[in-house]
Amino acid sequence: MRIAFIGGGSVQWTPKLVADMARTKTLAGADLVLHDIDAEALELLTRASQRIVRQVGGNLHVTATTSRAESLRGADFVILCVGIGGLEAMRHDLEIPERYGIYQPVGDTVGPGGLARGLRHIPFAVQVAREMEELCPQAWLLNLTNPMTTICRAVTRATKIRTIGLCHEVDGFRRHLAQLWEVDPEAISLEIAGINHLPVILRFSLGGADGSARLRAWLAEHSPFEFVDQHIPEVSDVFLDRLAVKLSLFAELGVLFGAGDRHVAEFFAGFLSEASERGQRYGIVLTTIEHRLELARQRRAWVERFVAGEPAELPFSGEQMAPVMAALAGGPPGRFIVNVPNVGQIDNLPRSAVVESLAMVDALGVHPLAVGDLPPAAYGVLAPHVARQELIVEAALTGQREPALAALATDPLLPDPAMARPLLAELLAANAEFQGEDAD
Repeated sequence: MRIAFIGGGSVQWTPKLVADMARTKTLAGADLVLHDIDAEALELLTRASQRIVRQVGGNLHVTATTSRAESLRGADFVILCVGIGGLEAMRHDLEIPERYGIYQPVGDTVGPGGLARGLRHIPFAVQVAREMEELCPQAWLLNLTNPMTTICRAVTRATKIRTIGLCHEVDGFRRHLAQLWEVDPEAISLEIAGINHLPVILRFSLGGADGSARLRAWLAEHSPFEFVDQHIPEVSDVFLDRLAVKLSLFAELGVLFGAGDRHVAEFFAGFLSEASERGQRYGIVLTTIEHRLELARQRRAWVERFVAGEPAELPFSGEQMAPVMAALAGGPPGRFIVNVPNVGQIDNLPRSAVVESLAMVDALGVHPLAVGDLPPAAYGVLAPHVARQELIVEAALTGQREPALAALATDPLLPDPAMARPLLAELLAANAEFQGEDAD
């Protein structure tokens, strides 16, 4: 088996995914080829990965290359985990909209940031997929890169490469639900459907009991703002989910969304306005590029210490990547949360739109579990976003400005559609230097 890791110089993702793969019996003996254009980061993460494999007693053969074609040739799986232009490109996604009064705690999925990031990343992802059609046409593309939905949709629209987007947000919220009632997360089962970073928890059970009823009972005794003032004295505090956005929406709409509040808030008007103190009323802290740079510095320092011999615990990350690969490769089948084209799993969203849902995965492929129609309130929220995502894909694949303008002008984060044209012009100009760039 051959696994190509595009963006293998990532200090955030590579160590934990390698540890997971090294522990996965079905992947034993595989060739893992790390690829990155940053030769220094690639060398560091290759050494770290090799030590990780030894420490966990795994059987992976880890090599590295700065040639993408070399990494892809003959691959069975391709992991896509990149950031075109790095954090300096992302700075434009956040800081240009702020000058228009638009605040984004994440800025990688919807809103002006999600649009700009999509226009940067979609052409690269499609190029990788086209190279896969030549070098490894039967391989699965496993995407971790955001904006996940538009990238996966563009790849499946423009190529024949089998593509799965994998995200951990729902599992993170399940852990929060478990903490509310002090139970093991495995005691909570979920039925979900939606789009990435805005999945709807249609039903959930708590040890066999109706979870939605339990949550309504909890809200009868607690405020949705119960955790807003909880903070930790670390830079990672900005990433904590304090639940107020989701719990407020559940109280008002009866719809429970299953991603972190920092993501969910960006799909709605109002949560990130000046009136809500740019999200602070709901416990959201805007994540600056400086926050991200500091976290990247801390992660790199950890990798450097590990390579130098410092001991480290390497538990399972909880990511789905390794078990999904194992299931597709003939190992234990499983039920996973995937982002794949809609073939009927959600009846009232367009066919072929990429949606997030549960699926059974085995050696024969991905088998999404049908849920029927989304409830009216959930549909009313999601359907316009699905339409905008198709506009973004159209703009990225054709180079036409009009679809991008339409997507931006109708986005709920824009207080005035008249802002769309000048804002788009600024975002495009700022991103011009990254057009045609390789993965960072």
